[in-house]
Amino acid sequence: MEKIQNWDIKELAEKFGTPLYVYSKQKIVDNYYRLHKAFEQHFSKFQIHFSVKSNSNIHILRIFRDLGCGADCSSPFELLLALEAGIKEEKIVYTGNYESSEDFELLSKYNVKINFDDITSYSRFCQFKQPKFVSFRVNPGIGKGGFEGITTGGADAKFGVPYELIYQAYSKAKSNGANEFGVHIMTGSNILEPIYFAEVTEKLFRIVGRVFNELEIKPNYVDIGGGFGIPYTDDERDLDVENTAKLISEIYYEFCQKYDLGNPELKIEPGRYLIANAGYLISKITGIKNGYKKFVGIDAGMNSLLRPSLYGAVHRIKVYGKNDNTHLVQICGQICENSDILAKNVPFPKVQEGDLCIILDVGAYGFSMASNYNGRPLPAEVLVDDASARLIRKRQNFEDFVRSMKFL
Repeated sequence: MEKIQNWDIKELAEKFGTPLYVYSKQKIVDNYYRLHKAFEQHFSKFQIHFSVKSNSNIHILRIFRDLGCGADCSSPFELLLALEAGIKEEKIVYTGNYESSEDFELLSKYNVKINFDDITSYSRFCQFKQPKFVSFRVNPGIGKGGFEGITTGGADAKFGVPYELIYQAYSKAKSNGANEFGVHIMTGSNILEPIYFAEVTEKLFRIVGRVFNELEIKPNYVDIGGGFGIPYTDDERDLDVENTAKLISEIYYEFCQKYDLGNPELKIEPGRYLIANAGYLISKITGIKNGYKKFVGIDAGMNSLLRPSLYGAVHRIKVYGKNDNTHLVQICGQICENSDILAKNVPFPKVQEGDLCIILDVGAYGFSMASNYNGRPLPAEVLVDDASARLIRKRQNFEDFVRSMKFL
């Protein structure tokens, strides 16, 4: 791999240093329009909300703002960041969990739609504001994900109101004076099978349909969350978003009619699908060790990209100018943890110190999960289009690192 859009990777590394996150604006735009087109064929009322947790760089958020995309936020700072990026309150949904009183006090000052994670969450928010609009996140008792750590529904998941308590939740909200409602579900992440999204949508309607009928509720929106996956390995296939939207719509309209729910807006909250394959992490080889195994050390480790260490996620790694993958190696970072292995037993070319590696599909949950562990600075971020390569976050230096400690 030599280029990102029309920018030579070696030139980017020489200009901005390594490790370096690079995002392709064209890929972001293409991903958004592909997804939008798939759903607009089937839904007259729908809204895409970009998952801010997946990539919270304000310059990325502004791209989505310009595309007409909304934001899905999960913390007060994410909300403030979305607003700072120019995304309107009416296009923001907030889905958090176990919020503090301070969190809810801040949220109460804004007119954003909140998907409450629990009845107790709703009750705590009511200490600051009696919302006229109420939506709950449903835990349907099932969930799925590429890894255990990204499965967000089911008996072991910490998220959502158990489906047996949904009547109680909406009944309480209505008795408190709420007169507009939504409903939310999110059961997993990085799903590549279209039928799964239809199954989850059907499960949600079967849970809330009769509840809404009994309480005489017609929801303003039905939010089926995110989870739209991308392939991280060569043998995985792209998610067929056209078929996904079609299957969801068939269930959607069937059950809206069955339970007389009207025509609620459909909301989806993708992050990974929109940004993951638009992101690249450029890193330099810093050391090669022939130990009990062959280790290739690079200047990007679990501090720069946590996913492989956190739950065994796989990312393809290329070497600039080389593709003769004849050696089995372990690719590791510089962190003093043996979990700092980015790839295990992968075929790799013969390399030397100074060669450049390009880690693919890191636009989502890459920089947003980075840390200063071991005192390593946060990497820089660059946005490229055909005309420019623009620094959108400078590399952290020592003064940046200690700035918040200065008051001591």
